[in-house]
Amino acid sequence: RPHETVERLIVHRRNRENKVVNALRGAGEGTVEALVATVYDDTPQRLHGWAMRSLLAHLQKLEVDGRAREDEGVWRLAE
Repeated sequence: RPHETVERLIVHRRNRENKVVNALRGAGEGTVEALVATVYDDTPQRLHGWAMRSLLAHLQKLEVDGRAREDEGVWRLAE
C-alpha cells in the first residue's frame, strides 16, 4: 500500500514542521544545536546528529516559505 505509506510520511513531516515552528515560538530564537533537543524529543539523543540535518532542512523550507529567517546561525520566526 504505497499510497498509505506516502500519506503517513507526509503527515509525519507536517507534524515535525509544526514542532519546529512551536520550538521557535517558545524559544524566540535558536541555533540548530539548541533546537534539536526540543524538536526531536521523541528521538534518541545518539541520533541527534542526524536529526540536526533534518531540522536544518525544515528551517530552510520555512525560510523559503517566508515563515522563518536565519542570521549568523540563529533562527527565528519571521512572523
